[in-house]
Amino acid sequence: MEFLKDYWEMILGAAAVLVGGWYVPFLRTMYVAGFKAMVSEKVLKAVFMGMAEKLVKSSKNKLDDVWFSQLKKNMDKA
Repeated sequence: MEFLKDYWEMILGAAAVLVGGWYVPFLRTMYVAGFKAMVSEKVLKAVFMGMAEKLVKSSKNKLDDVWFSQLKKNMDKA
């Protein structure tokens, strides 16, 4: 809550620029292209693998380590 209290002007300004920029055709095209790049299969795989690796490392059991190593092998083959 402290963050919002300290930086509300910057957050509001960024939101206004993003929403206002949607009405400018060139910026709208750039927004859509950037969003498509962020949602590509390669990026989603990398995000999932990073999150899964952190979860596996944080646990104490070894069963998920085996599962993750097999998943990693299968993802590398695909």
